[in-house]
Order: sequence, then structure tokens, then C-alpha cells
Amino acid sequence: MEQILRILGISLGTALAAWGMFHQLIVGGAAMVAKHHHPDEKEARLFVMAWVAQGGFMTFLGLIPATMLFLYGPLAPAVHTVLAISALALILLSLHVFLTGFGTHIRPIQIGAVLEALYGLLLVVIVSFT
Repeated sequence: MEQILRILGISLGTALAAWGMFHQLIVGGAAMVAKHHHPDEKEARLFVMAWVAQGGFMTFLGLIPATMLFLYGPLAPAVHTVLAISALALILLSLHVFLTGFGTHIRPIQIGAVLEALYGLLLVVIVSFT
């Protein structure tokens, strides 16, 4: 069971990190154009900065737990601490999207929120059962 949870944690973390990279590099510009046809320069920079920051945070929250699981396994106390804090951040980040109107957000944000929630819950399971 421990090995299955470890593999799932590494795999889903890698998927979230990849989604975060996609979010940073491609989705921000596309979403800005879709939502705001003629933003002024200040508004456009702020919008892109927020997208890049959110994508970077998603990438970090995917990579750090996956790396800890890969290098040290799920049994080390330091790994439990990292997984617990990452799980809390992921769940709060996804809750924000769900509570602000999941259906009103564009599809990439919805997909990101579901990935964040799934990975956060998986990390809780790993911490609880190892």
C-alpha cells in the first residue's frame, strides 16, 4: 500500500507541476485575450502576473511533495510535514475556485482546481495512512 501511495503521489504531483507550467506559459495570455478584449497596459500586466504566480505556485506544490516522496519515501517525519502543509495549501487554493463559482471560471482554472483538490486529498491520505 505504501508503494502504491508513493507512486500515486509522485505521478499526480508531476501532473500538477506540468499543469502549472502550462498555466504559466500558455493559458494566461489566452485567457486575458478571451476575457478582456482591450485591457490597458497596467491591467494586462497585473492579469498576466497573477496567472504566472498561480501557475508557479501550482508547479511548486506539485514538485515539492513529489520530490520528497521520490527521494525519502512517505515514512519520514519531514516528508509528512511537507505533505501536510502542501495538502493544506492545495485544498485552500482549490476551495477558493469552488467557492467563487466553479462554473463561472474558464475551463483551465476549473481543471486546475480539480487537480489541486485531488492531489491535496491524496496527500492527506498519504499522511494519514503511512
